[in-house]
Amino acid sequence: MKLNPHSYQAYMECPKKYYMEYVIKQPRTVPQNDYFTLYGRLVEKFFTMFCNIWRFKTPYLFPEIIKERLEVLWNGIIESSVIDWSVPYAKLTKDDIFAKAWGDICAIMDSQNQNYFLNTKSEVEITVSLKEGDIINGRLDFIHKDPLGTSISIIDGKGTNKLGKNVKMSQLLFYALLYYFHYKVLPAELGFFYYQFNSLHLIPFNLNIINGFRIQLSCDIKRIKADSSYTPTPSPKSCKYCGYNNRCNDYMVMKAKRAKPSKLQELQGDGVIQFGF
Repeated sequence: MKLNPHSYQAYMECPKKYYMEYVIKQPRTVPQNDYFTLYGRLVEKFFTMFCNIWRFKTPYLFPEIIKERLEVLWNGIIESSVIDWSVPYAKLTKDDIFAKAWGDICAIMDSQNQNYFLNTKSEVEITVSLKEGDIINGRLDFIHKDPLGTSISIIDGKGTNKLGKNVKMSQLLFYALLYYFHYKVLPAELGFFYYQFNSLHLIPFNLNIINGFRIQLSCDIKRIKADSSYTPTPSPKSCKYCGYNNRCNDYMVMKAKRAKPSKLQELQGDGVIQFGF
């Protein structure tokens, strides 16, 4: 079995979601809309290019140069995305998103936090083979070395405007475990870098925490491999952005149980009783 932080998180949120996405690889049934991902993808693409290519030539980029390079990246992102600008939550225009990303990147590049992206590699993939043929792997956003090269920080970039929300500490622990297995040394720091706040938030960890996570992950891998029913565990948080929720009877039943009486007829019309996967 092959497991990465995203498939692992999917199973922990809902085994049925994991089954649909990673076992039978069912195409999503909820119409795709990449609106919410645009800002984060643009900023992260910029820093990936900066860390892996541009910093070797010019450690500092002036705002005009940043804008020119962002425009090229932005055009590629827009062309490869599916975006419905008519939905109510799409409050920012394409130009608004670009301007915000440009401004936030310039603020980071003009601050001390620029150092986190110097002497740094981005999009580093690590694969580790475990006993019994299992494989864990992940793609780390940033691996930063201190100026003396004696310690490293694993940093995960976040485009959200909500500090501490919609992030999983287990994701960083997963990355730290991969790094430890591969390089036989613990990272010095683990943290989330919030682009919109120009802020790095470290999470506490040590060898005991990593060992505890290693034991938990080992147990969970055995549980996933032994699972043949993939019993759903619907919840408002895990179902909200699930790509299958509009055809999931378990989700609809949960909605019906939580709905106000005035909404029940509407939900019944959508097929609360039996339909979906």
